[in-house]
Amino acid sequence: MRKGSSKNFFLAKTAHSLPKIMTLAVSSCVLVAMVNIDASASALGGGGLNSVRSDVVLPLASESSNSLFSELLKGWLTVFSISPTAPPATTTSTATVGSSSGGGSGAVATTTTTPPPTTTVPPSTPTASGGLITAGPSRSECLKPNFTDTGLKSLQSAVTSFDTETNSSVSCVLAYLNGAPTWAAWVDPWVTQSGYGYTSWVAEEPQSRQLVLQVDLIPDSLKDVSDPLGWEKSCAAGDFNSYATELGTNLVAAGLENSVLRLGAEMNGAWETDFIGTTTVEQNLWATCFANEVTALRQATGEHFLIDWNPNACVENIPYANFYPGNAYVDILGLDQYDASCLSSAPVTFAQLASEPDGLANFEAFASAQGKPMSFPEWGLYSSPAGDDPGYVDGIGATVANGDFAFEAYFDVVNDGTLPLGSHTPLSLAAFQKWFGNS
Repeated sequence: MRKGSSKNFFLAKTAHSLPKIMTLAVSSCVLVAMVNIDASASALGGGGLNSVRSDVVLPLASESSNSLFSELLKGWLTVFSISPTAPPATTTSTATVGSSSGGGSGAVATTTTTPPPTTTVPPSTPTASGGLITAGPSRSECLKPNFTDTGLKSLQSAVTSFDTETNSSVSCVLAYLNGAPTWAAWVDPWVTQSGYGYTSWVAEEPQSRQLVLQVDLIPDSLKDVSDPLGWEKSCAAGDFNSYATELGTNLVAAGLENSVLRLGAEMNGAWETDFIGTTTVEQNLWATCFANEVTALRQATGEHFLIDWNPNACVENIPYANFYPGNAYVDILGLDQYDASCLSSAPVTFAQLASEPDGLANFEAFASAQGKPMSFPEWGLYSSPAGDDPGYVDGIGATVANGDFAFEAYFDVVNDGTLPLGSHTPLSLAAFQKWFGNS
């Protein structure tokens, strides 16, 4: 869907009567759902309306005989983060009051009741599993820690500081293996060396800690963003398979056999060494290359890798199917979604971000069609244009809580304008604690 189409539809800013009629019909469905929720609140334990949103409204939608209304209702409540609101004041007739002698015309006495306002609270859905990330709704709390790769003590301090600040429990840490100059460096990545602290951090609790590793498909020596056909053809022919198996073997030897591999992450961005290219031929070859390397990685004895296929939300609209390798080679579908629009330099709402061409709404639909869980391998605030933006954090939190999410990873460092959580972002910090903090 092109720029503005979905937003204009839901705001009824269309020139055609049918979309407006459909919008009005969906609004009626939502109102009926609200009445049903209110009527059954006590039976569901007396929780707030938001707490029963996914348990009541979505089943109502899924059981509807009208599939069109069902899908539109789900879209209103999930993609665009529409929350139930308090019903309007109700007026009830109670008695007819006449004269003291019983004669003459009477007046109707009425009572007006206004229900108390509702507040937005996280829905009562399962939280993080506390173990390793799975190819399912494990909802693990991951982190790009605010430290400089200087050893176990520094890494542990950064994780502990974040846990304390956010009242959360990080069980997985991001690291980046991009920038390898040669194949020799690519197969023997820096993260496997004990001096950096990552292997020691995992080894302390190997059943609950793991790494989420960004891994380019190729070393920098093969980079050719303007014409990637050369390396893509070689990779698609299987020429790089032995390197991938060697990388997997070295990761296992370092105790990182449970790592999540963001293979070719943000591949749809021209800033990446392994950019998919601009033509369908290039993008299809890229997908074959990805499949070959996954097959080779899985040849490593003792590996239990999860493969995360991970585009970036803020790029031009390239069809996902052009560079998706197939379900056999992917465990998780991840989307990097920062708090900035590709289409505007002004602050935007989370719903506007989600509705952009390569945004969350389209990606969720694609992941659902593949039957795969999702992740947010990178998400975070930008100092500009929005800054401290609790609405964005609420959007991410609600999406993770209500969806099939394997993990999410907050990018807690200053890098090209990103913002760590803390005293300088008090509203976002409170929102993060609400959704991801320990209960």
